[in-house]
Amino acid sequence: MSEKKKLHPISAVANFLKQLKELIIPFVFLVFINRGESAEGIWGWLPFIIGAAVLVVLLIAGIIKWLRFSYWLEDGELRIEYGLFVKKKRYIPFERIQSLDLTEGILQRPFGLVKVKVETAGSTDMKQAEAELTAISKAEAGELQRIINKAKASKRSKVAEEEKQVVQDSGEVVFKMTFKDLLLMATTSGGAGVVISGVLIFLSQFDELIPYERVFNEVEQFVRSGVLLVTIVVTAGLLLAWIIAIIGTLLVYADFTVRKQGDDLIITRGLLEKKQMTVPLNRIQGVRMEENILRQPLGFAAVKIESAGGSILEKESSTIQILPMVKKRKVAEILKNVLPEYDFNVDLHPVPKRSLKRYLFRESLLVTAAVIGLSIAFWPLGLWSLLLYLPFWLFGYAKYRSAGWSINDTQLTLRHRFIEKSTLFMKKYRIQSLETTQNLFQAKKELANVTATVKSGEAGAAGKVIDLDDESVRSIYHWYYPEKQSL
Repeated sequence: MSEKKKLHPISAVANFLKQLKELIIPFVFLVFINRGESAEGIWGWLPFIIGAAVLVVLLIAGIIKWLRFSYWLEDGELRIEYGLFVKKKRYIPFERIQSLDLTEGILQRPFGLVKVKVETAGSTDMKQAEAELTAISKAEAGELQRIINKAKASKRSKVAEEEKQVVQDSGEVVFKMTFKDLLLMATTSGGAGVVISGVLIFLSQFDELIPYERVFNEVEQFVRSGVLLVTIVVTAGLLLAWIIAIIGTLLVYADFTVRKQGDDLIITRGLLEKKQMTVPLNRIQGVRMEENILRQPLGFAAVKIESAGGSILEKESSTIQILPMVKKRKVAEILKNVLPEYDFNVDLHPVPKRSLKRYLFRESLLVTAAVIGLSIAFWPLGLWSLLLYLPFWLFGYAKYRSAGWSINDTQLTLRHRFIEKSTLFMKKYRIQSLETTQNLFQAKKELANVTATVKSGEAGAAGKVIDLDDESVRSIYHWYYPEKQSL
């Protein structure tokens, strides 16, 4: 496969849409907002003419990028030539390629194509993948994977029969999400807030187009029409946002499957846009289990892996969801053949009882200013605002109950709660740094904090526990730094 290959022509359309997406806000501003209301004749059409010219330029640029892009395999390297005006060359040795992630998008699917994203051990550009083939056939993508895997296997001195078996084997199914679990995950995802905030952010880009004074007057008249009607409309809006969030989750996670193929995990998901992600097992730095407020009472959790590599903007390539929603008691059984070195059934040590006051105090700070203001402004009825402390104290107590830690010969486990309860399982040899901190107030109570970090993407992923007793912190510290005898 040393001859140069071109991408499918649909790649030109993909390039055009990608550039248009990046310019959508200034484009809308140019065409609609910047158009003078009193403009007549040709001047009234000028913004539309400029907008059409921009579209033509973007389309031509997309076509040129497609024409000037080529790739081929030669001398153990994936070689790429590209560039709009200046032709550039990029040579990627096979041994640096960690995975080829395949995406079957809306543009690619009708033509039987996929987008291939090349992930490497150390990207030259932290903001994106090392290389991307926007539209090649599934057969070419499979052949590309086969050749690269075979070359890497021969580097490791594997026998030919083992290579053939790894390549041809479709892999052992580790986990496949049922529609029942998928629907339950969608209804408890909390995505309605994301939908509403997304709409508000989008509308905020068009401040000059929205007649706020008229809108406020209409809202005022609407509110006066009755509390019941307002309640019904608001409830209907929230219900609609919730339904949209459910549909979005179903589309993204449809047919979610995890397979183990050789030394890799293959994750596939999606209905409209099918994605396939390959995760080498040796890149896994830690395992995180998350339990949100809605799913925890039902005994469900989500499991993610922290992976080395990836880029800053491609967070999905560093923190990867392998079990979007599963019964917590089944996690160890599902992952025992994939990650046998991890112990998921650990008994965590809680934080000491004397730290409870500090957990409650921290949450109280969030509402104290509001309570004082309401009490002064509406004295004496404002004293009822003291009840605002109750939900914050309950949340502080939940954080206190969630915090915990555990160590064995090779593994450190730390658990804390922000909104979700998060447990990070880390192997000792994967931990990049271990930090202990203590302020004056903690010192009086003989308490301290501990934070452990594993590599994830270009930054890192941290597990922490706040207000542990000094003795526990020393135990963790000496476990990680056995040669040091004091903090």
